[in-house]
Amino acid sequence: MPENMKHPHHEKYDSKNPIAQKMLNGFMGCISHLLGQIPTEIKTITECGCGQGHVNRHLESLFPQAKVKGLDINESDLTIANSQVLSQDTQLYCKSIYDIDAHEKADLVVCCEVLEHLENPHLALQKMAELKAEYYLFSVPREPIWRMLNFMRGKYMKDWGNTPDHRNHWSTRGFIKFVNQELDVVKARKPLPWTMILAKPNSE
Repeated sequence: MPENMKHPHHEKYDSKNPIAQKMLNGFMGCISHLLGQIPTEIKTITECGCGQGHVNRHLESLFPQAKVKGLDINESDLTIANSQVLSQDTQLYCKSIYDIDAHEKADLVVCCEVLEHLENPHLALQKMAELKAEYYLFSVPREPIWRMLNFMRGKYMKDWGNTPDHRNHWSTRGFIKFVNQELDVVKARKPLPWTMILAKPNSE
């Protein structure tokens, strides 16, 4: 079985389909655009759920002077990610998002394509908010568009297009409301078929 079929959340990164590649380029471009809006210098970054390191490497290239950390619970993914880091100062290690603490404190906390997989996404959001980062970047699949596109290409038909390990489903409006429970949303963008949010700690 191909590796990306065992882990369907990696399929978007590994696909050679030109349409999928165009959407992925839009996803990475949106990361660059939103993080380019940050007015302060980013010296430290923590990515919660770094997987095989696709977003992590993009962060390394955007902020080459920053100290980058990434955590994930999948050790095989971490082995791949660690083999492709761009900087020897980047630290990628095994840890649950539910266990993050002062060690993960950073100017920028990133959590892309993770919250939809979690049994308790609100707890994860609370743990990240407790880090009091200057800025946060989140992304999740935009529903119902995500499932519609899967269904149209004949994927996961018996589940009406739902990627097998997706437990949580948000529209853009719903995800903004979710993040606003713990943080203040600064900007929201919709690179097809995702919702991406830049947020800050609550102003209260």
